[in-house]
Amino acid sequence: MYDPHDPDRPNVLAGLRIDRAGRHRRDPDWIAARAAAPEARSVLIWRDQTIVAPTAGGMTMALLAELGRLVDAAGDLLEDPPVFLGDMDGRPVFAVDVTRVEDLPGLIGRLPMDDPAMEAAAAIPIDLRQAAATLDPQQAALVAYGRAMAYWHSRHRFCGVCGAPTRSEQGGHVRRCTGCGADHFPRTDPAVIMLAHKDDWCVLGRQPRFPAGMYSTLAGFVEPGESLEECVRREIAEEVGLKIGKVTYRHSQPWPFPASLMVGFRAEILEGGPLDVDRHELEDAIWVQRDELKDPELSPVSLPNRISIARRLIDEWLAEG
Repeated sequence: MYDPHDPDRPNVLAGLRIDRAGRHRRDPDWIAARAAAPEARSVLIWRDQTIVAPTAGGMTMALLAELGRLVDAAGDLLEDPPVFLGDMDGRPVFAVDVTRVEDLPGLIGRLPMDDPAMEAAAAIPIDLRQAAATLDPQQAALVAYGRAMAYWHSRHRFCGVCGAPTRSEQGGHVRRCTGCGADHFPRTDPAVIMLAHKDDWCVLGRQPRFPAGMYSTLAGFVEPGESLEECVRREIAEEVGLKIGKVTYRHSQPWPFPASLMVGFRAEILEGGPLDVDRHELEDAIWVQRDELKDPELSPVSLPNRISIARRLIDEWLAEG
């Protein structure tokens, strides 16, 4: 259950209890044996979406299909071998991108359900940001891992050095160039996300893509040659024109939309004053008082969904005053 007062809880999409078995990835025979195991399961990714199905009890579950049955059913429509994610609950788990499958309901209908309570006929593809709020936290984290790997494979089919095709190796954690032999590894783009505050006030901003009325914490990607703390100060100065003193790390969150690691901070504003908003980055930014945000009837804004690290940064600050 969501609790802003619990400092030790992992963020949504984090905290996955899985043995990634990294030392075995270079052994193709070991990977093949794990894939051939009757208990092997697969996370389905279809056009960057996950597949979920309701259960007889009213819950939503990610579809974890028998790997062997899925590979047989999809056949030549699989562009890459399954990606080994690790061993979870005693079973090897793989990510399988079935994007090239046009008849998704037909494919799902040929697969036995991992849980007999799941209603296969009602299975649908859905964006993980939408599904994460209703999935079991471990399932949400597993799907996030699988989605990130599928996305990386789909966009690195050719070598960035010589342009030749690449092939999947080491259980899907390396793509090797068939021309020059260069190895390419899954990439994660670090981004900082921070609550900028002074006394009982904080600064929130909004982008045009946000739902109407929603404001969130400031954020930005780390640039080459820049530390995380330097990025926090630079982004706040660029987006709203404020100078920052102390920067404190809080926690982080994998965010596979498409391939980020959100590193959360709290940033103390040195001096208040009018905001100099960069309209190329933000549609708007405002000062908001703590008591206003704590009272839904007084709050001038709506806040991000509770699956996001942005909401946790805000809620933690609100809980302290």
